[in-house]
Amino acid sequence: MKKKKKLKSTDILQGLQQIRKDEQATDIQATTQTKSETLFGLLSAESGKIKVGMFYYNEDKTFSKRLVAGKQVSGVVVFVDESGQHGLIDLLRQKILPWSSDGLFVALPEGLSGKENTRLIIEAAQQKGKRAEAAEYCANYAYDGIKAGEAFLPSKEEQDKTKNNFELIKFSLHKIKAKKIKEEYYWSSSEYSRYFTWSLFFYNNRMYVNLKRTTQYVRPMLAF
Repeated sequence: MKKKKKLKSTDILQGLQQIRKDEQATDIQATTQTKSETLFGLLSAESGKIKVGMFYYNEDKTFSKRLVAGKQVSGVVVFVDESGQHGLIDLLRQKILPWSSDGLFVALPEGLSGKENTRLIIEAAQQKGKRAEAAEYCANYAYDGIKAGEAFLPSKEEQDKTKNNFELIKFSLHKIKAKKIKEEYYWSSSEYSRYFTWSLFFYNNRMYVNLKRTTQYVRPMLAF
């Protein structure tokens, strides 16, 4: 039967010192994050303090109420849930495009996110050899620190969540001289039928259906 090895006092002391070092490192990390928030107003989504109208920086996935010198703004927060940790971001550029100039029909299930819709639309377009301009623009969006494949064409439900925040969104976009949201129709990724798709009309903040072949505004989104 093997004898248990006795711990020397030096081993115990070294163990205690290592625990203390780990605690100090954690304290320094927390203090650095607090200082970052205090000095620069940078917040992570986990902070639970994200608000509509805040600026988003994709390079380090942070947010701020005021512009931070030297950091590239990637988008503006347009919706936040009750937790303050999850929401939607409008990106800074937009285009006028058809949903599908070929009248693509995907038969999308209801209730999917914009990210899921966008993926299915592009897959269907490739399989059927048809164009899906609105979804393709969003999926290929690579500006202001955003990488291709990150953005998506928002769903009807996601578009609808932003409609009551129009003035806050417009004010933040104006501050950074980004393309402002027009009081016009903006495509969603949610189909209504074979020939029609849902759009948000920012003039009166209501959802309508429009012919897929017509041209409307397209503004990509991110979720956090």
